[in-house]
Amino acid sequence: MNIAKLPRLLILAAGAAWLSSAGATNLVQIDGAHTTFFYDADFWGLGAASVLGDTISLQMRPDMNVSASVRAGSTTATQTQQATDSDSVGIVAVAKTGYSLTTKVGTGLNGSYFTAAKGGDVQVSLGGTIFTGYMENGAFRSQDVVTGSATYFSNASNGSAAQAGSFDVLMYSANPLTYANAIGVDNYLSTYAYQSGSGSSSLSLNAVRYEFSAVAVPEPETYAMLLGGIAVLAGVARRRGGTA
Repeated sequence: MNIAKLPRLLILAAGAAWLSSAGATNLVQIDGAHTTFFYDADFWGLGAASVLGDTISLQMRPDMNVSASVRAGSTTATQTQQATDSDSVGIVAVAKTGYSLTTKVGTGLNGSYFTAAKGGDVQVSLGGTIFTGYMENGAFRSQDVVTGSATYFSNASNGSAAQAGSFDVLMYSANPLTYANAIGVDNYLSTYAYQSGSGSSSLSLNAVRYEFSAVAVPEPETYAMLLGGIAVLAGVARRRGGTA
Protein backbone atom coordinates (compact mmCIF):
# COMPACT_ATOMS: atom_id res chain seq x y z
CA MET A 1 0.00 0.00 0.00
CA ASN A 2 1.28 3.40 -0.94
CA ILE A 3 -0.26 6.63 0.41
CA ALA A 4 0.79 9.61 -1.66
CA LYS A 5 -0.26 13.18 -2.36
CA LEU A 6 -2.84 13.62 -5.09
CA PRO A 7 -2.57 17.27 -6.11
CA ARG A 8 -4.91 17.09 -9.08
CA LEU A 9 -7.72 15.36 -7.22
CA LEU A 10 -7.33 17.51 -4.12
CA ILE A 11 -7.49 20.73 -6.14
CA LEU A 12 -10.75 19.49 -7.63
CA ALA A 13 -12.02 18.54 -4.18
CA ALA A 14 -11.17 21.90 -2.68
CA GLY A 15 -12.80 23.75 -5.55
CA ALA A 16 -16.03 21.80 -5.28
CA ALA A 17 -16.14 22.16 -1.50
CA TRP A 18 -15.68 25.91 -1.40
CA LEU A 19 -18.12 26.58 -4.25
CA SER A 20 -20.99 24.53 -2.82
CA SER A 21 -23.87 26.65 -1.63
CA ALA A 22 -27.17 24.76 -1.52
CA GLY A 23 -27.92 22.64 1.55
CA ALA A 24 -28.91 18.97 1.44
CA THR A 25 -32.69 18.52 1.22
CA ASN A 26 -33.18 14.94 2.47
CA LEU A 27 -31.38 14.74 5.79
CA VAL A 28 -32.06 11.51 7.70
CA GLN A 29 -31.42 11.32 11.45
CA ILE A 30 -29.42 8.61 13.21
CA ASP A 31 -28.22 8.72 16.83
CA GLY A 32 -24.69 8.32 18.17
CA ALA A 33 -23.39 8.13 21.73
CA HIS A 34 -23.12 11.88 22.38
CA THR A 35 -24.03 13.10 18.91
CA THR A 36 -27.12 13.15 16.73
CA PHE A 37 -26.19 12.69 13.07
CA PHE A 38 -27.98 13.71 9.90
CA TYR A 39 -26.93 12.36 6.51
CA ASP A 40 -28.17 13.23 3.03
CA ALA A 41 -30.01 10.12 1.83
CA ASP A 42 -30.16 11.50 -1.72
CA PHE A 43 -26.35 11.43 -1.87
CA TRP A 44 -25.36 8.47 0.31
CA GLY A 45 -28.47 6.35 -0.12
CA LEU A 46 -31.25 5.62 2.37
CA GLY A 47 -30.06 3.18 5.04
CA ALA A 48 -26.39 3.62 4.08
CA ALA A 49 -25.35 4.96 7.50
CA SER A 50 -24.30 3.17 10.67
CA VAL A 51 -22.96 4.68 13.89
CA LEU A 52 -20.42 3.54 16.46
CA GLY A 53 -19.89 5.96 19.33
CA ASP A 54 -19.50 9.39 17.72
CA THR A 55 -18.38 8.03 14.35
CA ILE A 56 -20.74 7.73 11.39
CA SER A 57 -19.87 5.29 8.58
CA LEU A 58 -21.53 5.26 5.16
CA GLN A 59 -21.55 2.35 2.74
CA MET A 60 -20.65 3.49 -0.75
CA ARG A 61 -22.70 3.12 -3.88
CA PRO A 62 -21.35 0.77 -6.60
CA ASP A 63 -21.19 3.61 -9.14
CA MET A 64 -18.09 4.98 -7.36
CA ASN A 65 -16.12 1.80 -8.18
CA VAL A 66 -13.84 2.15 -11.23
CA SER A 67 -11.93 -0.21 -13.52
CA ALA A 68 -9.63 0.53 -16.48
CA SER A 69 -8.73 -2.27 -18.94
CA VAL A 70 -6.52 -2.58 -22.02
CA ARG A 71 -6.78 -5.55 -24.38
CA ALA A 72 -4.28 -8.38 -24.13
CA GLY A 73 -1.12 -7.95 -26.19
CA SER A 74 -1.29 -4.14 -26.39
CA THR A 75 1.80 -2.18 -25.31
CA THR A 76 0.77 1.37 -26.22
CA ALA A 77 -2.98 1.67 -25.54
CA THR A 78 -4.22 3.37 -22.37
CA GLN A 79 -7.54 3.71 -20.61
CA THR A 80 -8.73 6.00 -17.84
CA GLN A 81 -11.90 5.66 -15.78
CA GLN A 82 -13.02 8.21 -13.18
CA ALA A 83 -16.12 8.71 -11.08
CA THR A 84 -16.85 11.95 -9.20
CA ASP A 85 -19.75 13.18 -7.11
CA SER A 86 -20.30 16.05 -4.68
CA ASP A 87 -22.84 17.12 -2.10
CA SER A 88 -23.36 20.32 -0.15
CA VAL A 89 -23.43 19.54 3.57
CA GLY A 90 -24.02 15.81 3.25
CA ILE A 91 -23.12 15.14 6.91
CA VAL A 92 -24.28 17.07 9.98
CA ALA A 93 -23.35 16.31 13.58
CA VAL A 94 -25.24 17.92 16.49
CA ALA A 95 -24.03 17.59 20.08
CA LYS A 96 -26.54 16.14 22.52
CA THR A 97 -27.53 18.01 25.66
CA GLY A 98 -24.56 18.41 28.01
CA TYR A 99 -21.94 18.03 25.26
CA SER A 100 -20.09 20.11 22.69
CA LEU A 101 -18.27 19.04 19.50
CA THR A 102 -14.69 19.91 18.65
CA THR A 103 -14.04 21.18 15.13
CA LYS A 104 -11.23 18.68 14.52
CA VAL A 105 -12.96 16.10 12.31
CA GLY A 106 -11.51 12.81 11.07
CA THR A 107 -12.41 11.50 7.60
CA GLY A 108 -11.72 7.94 6.50
CA LEU A 109 -11.73 5.80 3.36
CA ASN A 110 -12.05 2.02 3.22
CA GLY A 111 -11.82 -0.21 0.17
CA SER A 112 -9.70 -2.49 -2.00
CA TYR A 113 -7.64 -2.21 -5.19
CA PHE A 114 -5.82 -4.11 -7.92
CA THR A 115 -3.10 -2.67 -10.16
CA ALA A 116 -1.71 -4.57 -13.13
CA ALA A 117 2.04 -5.02 -13.49
CA LYS A 118 3.95 -1.87 -14.51
CA GLY A 119 1.07 0.08 -16.02
CA GLY A 120 -1.60 0.38 -13.31
CA ASP A 121 -2.56 3.37 -11.15
CA VAL A 122 -5.55 3.88 -8.82
CA GLN A 123 -6.52 6.85 -6.64
CA VAL A 124 -9.37 7.90 -4.38
CA SER A 125 -9.97 11.28 -2.74
CA LEU A 126 -12.52 12.59 -0.25
CA GLY A 127 -12.54 16.36 0.23
CA GLY A 128 -14.84 18.87 1.84
CA THR A 129 -15.36 21.97 3.92
CA ILE A 130 -16.21 22.00 7.62
CA PHE A 131 -18.80 24.51 8.85
CA THR A 132 -20.22 25.45 12.22
CA GLY A 133 -23.92 26.23 12.36
CA TYR A 134 -27.25 24.96 13.64
CA MET A 135 -30.24 22.85 12.64
CA GLU A 136 -33.49 24.63 11.81
CA ASN A 137 -36.68 23.01 10.47
CA GLY A 138 -34.78 19.91 9.39
CA ALA A 139 -32.05 21.83 7.53
CA PHE A 140 -28.50 22.81 8.46
CA ARG A 141 -27.80 26.54 8.54
CA SER A 142 -24.10 27.30 8.25
CA GLN A 143 -22.60 30.21 10.19
CA ASP A 144 -18.81 30.01 9.85
CA VAL A 145 -16.34 28.16 7.65
CA VAL A 146 -13.82 26.39 9.90
CA THR A 147 -11.44 24.65 7.51
CA GLY A 148 -11.13 22.27 4.58
CA SER A 149 -10.60 18.52 4.88
CA ALA A 150 -8.93 16.02 2.55
CA THR A 151 -8.31 12.27 2.76
CA TYR A 152 -6.75 10.25 -0.04
CA PHE A 153 -5.18 6.96 -1.10
CA SER A 154 -3.21 5.92 -4.18
CA ASN A 155 -1.35 2.89 -5.49
CA ALA A 156 0.74 2.67 -8.68
CA SER A 157 2.39 -0.53 -9.88
CA ASN A 158 6.06 0.15 -10.63
CA GLY A 159 7.48 -3.36 -10.85
CA SER A 160 7.02 -6.57 -12.76
CA ALA A 161 4.29 -7.93 -10.48
CA ALA A 162 0.68 -6.93 -10.08
CA GLN A 163 -0.43 -5.53 -6.72
CA ALA A 164 -3.63 -6.12 -4.79
CA GLY A 165 -4.73 -5.19 -1.31
CA SER A 166 -7.07 -3.22 0.90
CA PHE A 167 -6.82 0.26 2.40
CA ASP A 168 -8.23 1.96 5.49
CA VAL A 169 -7.02 5.56 5.66
CA LEU A 170 -7.96 8.14 8.29
CA MET A 171 -6.87 11.80 8.29
CA TYR A 172 -7.86 14.76 10.47
CA SER A 173 -8.66 18.33 9.53
CA ALA A 174 -5.75 20.64 10.37
CA ASN A 175 -7.42 23.56 12.11
CA PRO A 176 -7.34 25.37 15.45
CA LEU A 177 -9.34 23.38 17.99
CA THR A 178 -12.59 25.17 18.73
CA TYR A 179 -16.02 24.00 19.88
CA ALA A 180 -19.50 24.04 18.38
CA ASN A 181 -22.97 22.69 18.97
CA ALA A 182 -23.45 21.64 15.34
CA ILE A 183 -20.97 20.89 12.53
CA GLY A 184 -21.75 20.36 8.85
CA VAL A 185 -19.43 18.85 6.24
CA ASP A 186 -19.86 19.06 2.50
CA ASN A 187 -18.48 16.22 0.42
CA TYR A 188 -16.51 15.73 -2.79
CA LEU A 189 -15.64 12.17 -3.83
CA SER A 190 -13.39 11.10 -6.69
CA THR A 191 -12.21 7.62 -7.68
CA TYR A 192 -9.76 7.05 -10.52
CA ALA A 193 -8.24 4.08 -12.37
CA TYR A 194 -5.62 4.18 -15.14
CA GLN A 195 -4.13 1.38 -17.20
CA SER A 196 -1.22 1.66 -19.66
CA GLY A 197 -0.55 -1.41 -21.76
CA SER A 198 -2.13 -4.84 -21.48
CA GLY A 199 -3.97 -5.50 -18.23
CA SER A 200 -6.63 -4.17 -15.88
CA SER A 201 -6.54 -1.97 -12.77
CA SER A 202 -9.47 -1.30 -10.48
CA LEU A 203 -10.51 0.33 -7.22
CA SER A 204 -13.54 -0.43 -5.04
CA LEU A 205 -14.58 2.10 -2.41
CA ASN A 206 -16.51 0.25 0.30
CA ALA A 207 -17.20 2.96 2.87
CA VAL A 208 -16.32 6.42 4.13
CA ARG A 209 -16.51 7.59 7.73
CA TYR A 210 -16.51 10.77 9.75
CA GLU A 211 -15.12 10.77 13.28
CA PHE A 212 -16.30 13.49 15.66
CA SER A 213 -15.14 14.22 19.20
CA ALA A 214 -17.68 15.23 21.84
CA VAL A 215 -16.67 16.73 25.18
CA ALA A 216 -18.84 17.16 28.26
CA VAL A 217 -19.93 20.72 29.07
CA PRO A 218 -19.80 21.49 32.82
CA GLU A 219 -23.18 22.16 34.45
CA PRO A 220 -23.80 25.66 35.87
CA GLU A 221 -23.40 24.22 39.37
CA THR A 222 -19.92 23.06 38.44
CA TYR A 223 -18.96 26.57 37.29
CA ALA A 224 -20.34 27.98 40.55
CA MET A 225 -18.27 25.54 42.60
CA LEU A 226 -15.17 26.36 40.55
CA LEU A 227 -15.64 30.11 41.00
CA GLY A 228 -16.29 29.60 44.71
CA GLY A 229 -13.08 27.62 45.04
CA ILE A 230 -11.10 30.32 43.26
CA ALA A 231 -12.58 32.96 45.57
CA VAL A 232 -11.61 30.94 48.65
CA LEU A 233 -8.05 30.50 47.38
CA ALA A 234 -7.82 34.21 46.63
CA GLY A 235 -9.00 35.02 50.16
CA VAL A 236 -6.44 32.68 51.71
CA ALA A 237 -3.69 34.26 49.60
CA ARG A 238 -4.70 37.77 50.75
CA ARG A 239 -4.70 36.77 54.41
CA ARG A 240 -1.27 35.18 54.06
CA GLY A 241 0.00 38.32 52.34
CA GLY A 242 -1.36 40.50 55.15
CA THR A 243 0.33 38.49 57.91
CA ALA A 244 3.71 38.26 56.23
